[in-house]
Amino acid sequence: MSNDEFPINSAQSMINVIREVGMIPFFMSPVRGWSIEELTHPDWWFYSSDELGPWDWKVDAVREGIVYGKYISRRAAFATKELYRHLMNWRRSQAKYQVAEGRTCKAATIDDRLQEYLSPVLLSAIREHEALDSSEIRSILEKEVPPETRKKVGGHMEKYLIPKVTKQAVDFLTGFLDMGTWTVVGDITRVYRGRNCEYKGWQRNSITTPDALFRLSGNSSEGPFWAKFVEDDTDSPTLPDCSPEESRQILIDHLTSLFPEGRDKFGKLI
Repeated sequence: MSNDEFPINSAQSMINVIREVGMIPFFMSPVRGWSIEELTHPDWWFYSSDELGPWDWKVDAVREGIVYGKYISRRAAFATKELYRHLMNWRRSQAKYQVAEGRTCKAATIDDRLQEYLSPVLLSAIREHEALDSSEIRSILEKEVPPETRKKVGGHMEKYLIPKVTKQAVDFLTGFLDMGTWTVVGDITRVYRGRNCEYKGWQRNSITTPDALFRLSGNSSEGPFWAKFVEDDTDSPTLPDCSPEESRQILIDHLTSLFPEGRDKFGKLI
């Protein structure tokens, strides 16, 4: 890492830090110093500046091929494709995330039932359409998952699923799919509002699969525009050629080499 206490002061410097670290949360994490927030100069952090800083710079990061989603403790994180593939290799080997592909499990909790009943439908729809936004996801879930099935989830989630599927339910489901490395943010577009068409940090995300993002890399004639920014190695497999446990260890060793005090915490976060 740079000796500069706050190496992030522009979009390009943030992208450089992400590429150097390989995988890093947006907000403060249990590992001291391992976050965009802690590496950003206070003058550029949202709560102490009129500038949008990293909240806006993440658009540039995504458009340069950085993999962005809520895959570290269900909170926003950035990664290079190389390290993210190792995360995919590890996370997708875990039974709790294989529910999204229709694997049955003992749905003991409300959260388990939500994931079992709705996440396979959502993942299938995203794969079919390549990318969806939140309103499209709500519409598909309401159409494809009958109200009686949604009602079976029960408990505190029922109000988010009946009679309509709400944004809160979609956020929870996409958070689960992000953690399983089934989905990531595909694109972030800036939204201009008001009489003067001002941009004050409003953004709209689309959700895609990392598989689609990697498959479309280097192909400028197909798919969303951001695909061309991912380096072209389409002959390579989506997952690395090693075991899931080896991928987990590669991630922990790499991050520990940069943040030595975090080894035990990386073991839990990865």
